[in-house]
Amino acid sequence: MKKQVTMDKEYCNMEKIVSKTACKSSSVSTVASSSKNKMEPTDRKVSTGTLNRLILVAQALESEVETRRNDDISAIKITFSIRVANTILLLLINILIFSGFGKYQVQKDGRYQDLMLTADKWTYDSSNDELPETFVYLRLSGQYLSACITVFLLFSTIFLQLLHLCGICISRITNMCYSFGAVPFTLFVFGLEMHYSTCPWLDEYFISYSMSDMSSQCAINGWALAGIFSLLSCGLFVSEGIITAFFGNSHTAENKETIV
Repeated sequence: MKKQVTMDKEYCNMEKIVSKTACKSSSVSTVASSSKNKMEPTDRKVSTGTLNRLILVAQALESEVETRRNDDISAIKITFSIRVANTILLLLINILIFSGFGKYQVQKDGRYQDLMLTADKWTYDSSNDELPETFVYLRLSGQYLSACITVFLLFSTIFLQLLHLCGICISRITNMCYSFGAVPFTLFVFGLEMHYSTCPWLDEYFISYSMSDMSSQCAINGWALAGIFSLLSCGLFVSEGIITAFFGNSHTAENKETIV
């Protein structure tokens, strides 16, 4: 009987321990679930705010890329228009230089005679009856250099335009070097054409022969126009270089836009 009573007591103690343990575990699970329920709204708010910030950053980057792309397209169109105008000017300059039309006043009767100083007449030839005697000092070696410069600039500009039409990209440095490098050459052509348009060989003739009558007048109007057009071409080259330097696109910018 004593053993049975002892067994009953031990059984009751075991039941109490189990019930206490169950109560503790249930209270812990209740606290954990309540803390989870409290944390879920906070996490949702943080993730929503982060997502909104990312959306704003993406929109800002997209607008920046779009603005740069529009600026590049506008710069390309302006540069293309400038080169077309410059090509026309250079073509006119070459025509005027190689034609060399002008007028000469005959010293004897005072009448004006038309002149066409083409490339084969830039050096005086006594067998040529079209040139007057006062043109004996006609040696235009600088005119050959001027013609070579204008021809080179014309074909270079046409070549760049063809590359642009074919969709071949040219680096910004190359465009800038061509545009700004052409400026001193066009200024040289301007000065040379304006000098030759006044027929300076007549002054040499009158001085050499000690002639007091210097009433003969000569003007190569075509070369004067070529000089003016070369100055305009110089302005277009400067404009093209400035636009390319500040607004033109480059391969680096394109790669950045692709990464974005």
